[in-house]
Amino acid sequence: MATKSRYFSAYPSINKGYLSGGTNREGQRDYTFQDIVRPGDNAVSSNIIVQPNIDVNIFKSQNQNNEEVLKPITTDNFNIIRLSVDSNYPHINIEDQELFVDVLQGHNEENMAVSYTTPITTFSTFYRAYPVKNKFCNFRFRNETSSNIHIDYEISLTKFSQFSPPSQIGDNVEFKEMVSLMRNANEYYDDVSRELFGNSRIENRNGFFTDNVTQNQIIAPVEILENTSNTFVEVFGKSDSISDAYELFINGQSDVSPSGRVRNGIELFGTSNGSISVNRYKYIDTITFPQINTGNVSIYKNGTTDIIAYIPKDTASLSSPLYYINKIEEGVLKEVRVNGTTILQNGSIEVRLNEGENIKTIWSTGVLDGKIHNVWKPDYKLPSNSTCYAVVKNVDTSTLGNERVDVSMKILKYALKPENSITL
Repeated sequence: MATKSRYFSAYPSINKGYLSGGTNREGQRDYTFQDIVRPGDNAVSSNIIVQPNIDVNIFKSQNQNNEEVLKPITTDNFNIIRLSVDSNYPHINIEDQELFVDVLQGHNEENMAVSYTTPITTFSTFYRAYPVKNKFCNFRFRNETSSNIHIDYEISLTKFSQFSPPSQIGDNVEFKEMVSLMRNANEYYDDVSRELFGNSRIENRNGFFTDNVTQNQIIAPVEILENTSNTFVEVFGKSDSISDAYELFINGQSDVSPSGRVRNGIELFGTSNGSISVNRYKYIDTITFPQINTGNVSIYKNGTTDIIAYIPKDTASLSSPLYYINKIEEGVLKEVRVNGTTILQNGSIEVRLNEGENIKTIWSTGVLDGKIHNVWKPDYKLPSNSTCYAVVKNVDTSTLGNERVDVSMKILKYALKPENSITL
């Protein structure tokens, strides 16, 4: 049986000058500690006056010429430095003034750098545990006010203590707080879904096709073709109901805005052609109605019968899974869902990314005879100034009927800078 505990034999030997009430002796020359030691005579002091703009260095001495010489303490045998400061001098200190403490550390005594800086408010009791980074350490108090600040302080070292951030769960987190790099909290994506961040949000885009598909097209209940020529055109709206007579707002990729995105109001005149947009568009991904549309509303490219966007009746919502990431934001494609039923098909649905004239397919799933259910969760980055959308290929539903496939995309977008920070 061992005569000496392996645990106690792991205690480090320390300088005799570091001894405190928590130490004991193992032999004639070796000293070990059980908990906390104070590193020298300067580790505790009362009623220290920190004068304006005159730094107070803690661990120091005077040479034979009575000049101050810094004498950093050796800390490489410890893992935590503890500092306690009491500034409760109600008849001397001025309330709500701020004192700064710098923790200087380095591998040699001549080259010390500030590793931590913490503000301390007067009329308070301050405590902080700092992790040891280097072999040597010193403390410095700085007073940038116009009045003296009186303090008491105590500095100690420990080796067998775990570093813990000095905050409680209910505390407000300030810039000066120290933290551990482990966080138990909500998922960032979940918080964005709850709209807890001002510069990030989730965009859900949905679309479907039924028995309208005769060629390759963007997912929609009507024929909407890809913009493979990278052209921008004015648009107008038209309904198949005379009741749809009001102003609606379209939003999407335009060539006239510094951000690449612009919102434009256009008038619907029922079954007649509506007013032409002031701006030109490549794709439209968002439409805002003042009321539910009683008819099917189509947005046409001006001067053509080509449809760029479609809103089925009673929905006030676009019917294509398509979204534009503008020039001052980036996005992440989080999820694509495909659900539906088809008859005698052997085609595919592709998710594509359009950047300028470059179009590439980033995912594909089959459209076969029978039920379809497929989910893709890629976390795929969508770069600035790009449009993500879904197309259907190589199917023909024009004569079969009773078919419907729904496609949805979930996109996380986040701003890179404020919109007012860019110019033409």
